[in-house]
Amino acid sequence: MKARNPWFALWPVWAVPAVLVVANGLWLGGVRGALVGRSSLLARQVRDAEATVARLEREAATLEEARRASGELEERLAALRGGAIGSMKARLVPFLKDVVERGQEAGLANERISYQVRSDEDTGLTYFAATYELEGTYEAIRTYIGLLERSPQFVVIDRLDLRGTDDASALTVKVRLTVGTYFFDLDRELLATLDAGGVGHGR
Repeated sequence: MKARNPWFALWPVWAVPAVLVVANGLWLGGVRGALVGRSSLLARQVRDAEATVARLEREAATLEEARRASGELEERLAALRGGAIGSMKARLVPFLKDVVERGQEAGLANERISYQVRSDEDTGLTYFAATYELEGTYEAIRTYIGLLERSPQFVVIDRLDLRGTDDASALTVKVRLTVGTYFFDLDRELLATLDAGGVGHGR
């Protein structure tokens, strides 16, 4: 008669511990998987939070820079309003006089001046532009532009159009020039006196 395997003979002894070992292994494996998954999720959340913090810090720095730049612009605008820009009553006649005198200094004669006035929506200032024609040599015109750029007045060279003369052999050219400036107000009475004095008016 074949001998019986002792493992089978003693199965009541080892079966229960074996089942417990397998169950513990499965349980530990599940717990480990859950912990690993939870750890990955937390790591991902930490990375996302760090990225959000970095983005907010960049935005805060950009906002602070914009606030500082805005403050500087407001200070410069206030300085311009009180100094270089000033009121139309205080600066308009000196501005026009300076434009004419510098043309004469360059050897150029200003013809009839027309002007346009508009409100600048971005700054709330009044923009005044004077347009007139000049005739002279290229050198005289270059000299005049240089004199305008060095003017103590707040002068903006808005537009410069060169035109040839009827005489092709002439050394002179005609220039249609528009120069402008800004004021912090609009003096309609003063503009009316310009009209009365023979200066054209456009808006």
